Amino acid sequence: MGKLAIRQLRAHPVLSFASEELQAISEVYAGATAVCAKQWIIGTWSDCERHLSAAPLDPVAAKPAWPWQKEAEGGQERAGDEYPEDAYVILCREDVVILAGRCERAALYAVYAYCKEEFRIEWVYPGEAAVRVSRQADGPEREQTRAHDADRPAVQVPSMRRRGFVYENLRDEPYLLAVIDWLAKNRINELFMTFMLWDELGSALAPELAKRDIALTLGGHSMKFFMPELMEKNQLDYSDLSWQDGVIAGIVQYCGKVPSSLTRISLWPEDSAIADNEAEKKRFLSGYIRFTERIKEALSAAGIEIAVEHIAYNAGLSWDMLELLDGVEALERNDVLFAYWGRDYSRPWSFSDSRAEDARAARALERWAAKAADKNRNICVFEYYSDHFMLSSLFPALPERVYDDLELFKQLGIDSVTNLVVPCTHAGTEYSWKWAQGYNSYLFARCVWGDSAEAALADYWQYAPASERAFLRAAVDRVGSKLARLTRYNFPLFPARVVDVKKMTAPVAEAGDIRAELKQLEAEVQTTLAHLLGGEGAGLEPFRTYFNHLGETIGELSRDWAENEVLG
Repeated sequence: MGKLAIRQLRAHPVLSFASEELQAISEVYAGATAVCAKQWIIGTWSDCERHLSAAPLDPVAAKPAWPWQKEAEGGQERAGDEYPEDAYVILCREDVVILAGRCERAALYAVYAYCKEEFRIEWVYPGEAAVRVSRQADGPEREQTRAHDADRPAVQVPSMRRRGFVYENLRDEPYLLAVIDWLAKNRINELFMTFMLWDELGSALAPELAKRDIALTLGGHSMKFFMPELMEKNQLDYSDLSWQDGVIAGIVQYCGKVPSSLTRISLWPEDSAIADNEAEKKRFLSGYIRFTERIKEALSAAGIEIAVEHIAYNAGLSWDMLELLDGVEALERNDVLFAYWGRDYSRPWSFSDSRAEDARAARALERWAAKAADKNRNICVFEYYSDHFMLSSLFPALPERVYDDLELFKQLGIDSVTNLVVPCTHAGTEYSWKWAQGYNSYLFARCVWGDSAEAALADYWQYAPASERAFLRAAVDRVGSKLARLTRYNFPLFPARVVDVKKMTAPVAEAGDIRAELKQLEAEVQTTLAHLLGGEGAGLEPFRTYFNHLGETIGELSRDWAENEVLG
């Protein structure tokens, strides 16, 4: 395929990268015989208004109007800034395609969305070639959103404003570079890392973030970075101001050296419980929140205008910081990140039929969301869909849970969510944790844009060989639902999990129940493996490896839990 006739409306690094990506992707996927009879125009909405002589004709209003200027109801004109920052349009008229976003990053999203639909591709896994998507497998809903169809929805708007992936301790530069490419192609707008990881890899990652305009959040459990003497998991006294000025000065100095992609600080206390005393709980939480506000004040004084948020979470399974205690002033200046560890991922996170701990956490989230709305602050939910520690090496597919959760968050008025990716450190060398967690990650990326579950699942499963697609999807769903049930033992076994039975020297009350669940799982996995070993087709190997890993792990755990049950 030859060089495309691309008109970039304004000089800008992200728009230039968008133009390069359109050319590069077209060369790979359009085919050598494609006819280039079109012009592609790339820019922001304001660029279109400024540089293009005529807006498309709106057949309803019978006058020229850009899609972002139209009100969905009432026929009144609408300002483009009423849309989310990442909204974009794909306008296909005769021999011209306009790819435009409210901001430069959104214009890049328009390019990727156009390529997905025009060339029938999906970027499912970081570092892998795009998957060819057969539209014959799609339903009417998917067909209606084809990029070259003039009837596609005019303005594409994300379901979640903030859409992030979190990497706390993954020291793998080549993979993270591939991840950044994948994030942009899947319209994810944030990368969240610890200060330690950024300090090690930031120089390599920064240019790639910049040309895609992916926002950078730094923080996590990073207090040791600014206080090397804090080597143990000792909880700091945040009501003690004697140590804070020096630490805050170090934070400000470091942030001043980070590239412009840095948009947020989210610095958390150590991952340990607070003293079991009501007055101490309130003192700690108030002191920690005030500490984050002092960071914000110091950054602003230094001319560094970035967001700062504090975390609400159940460190050490303590409720002291997850729940907003009466008498604690919060959210006056900063945003909140809500992180609940230990939930049962086999059930919806609802208020009515959850187990007691999950229902309590849901009530806490509801209260934080109401407080954020009252104070006009932002709240973001921190989720663990790709965390091999929370979910363990018996890693489940969670398609229903991802979509159920995001629907609940929207009902609570929450428009921000991040997904934590944690490697599997104790599995065999053949097990690919990166591949295993990719299913949940891909569905998360689709869900935060409001794509239907069925459309996203249909696209993902075209990754599998056609002859085995239906079998694999059913098997992964069945086994995934059973694996997810094991997460409900994270609370009673804490700090251990089902896979940590060898660390337990005393009998466990739940041993019999766990053994029974593992027995059911083992039968399901072995049946699946027997089918896959006789199957054919390129692309089966990752599934064989995954189920083989599950079979070996479950078999070993079943024997170990039998020994624990005997102890009782």
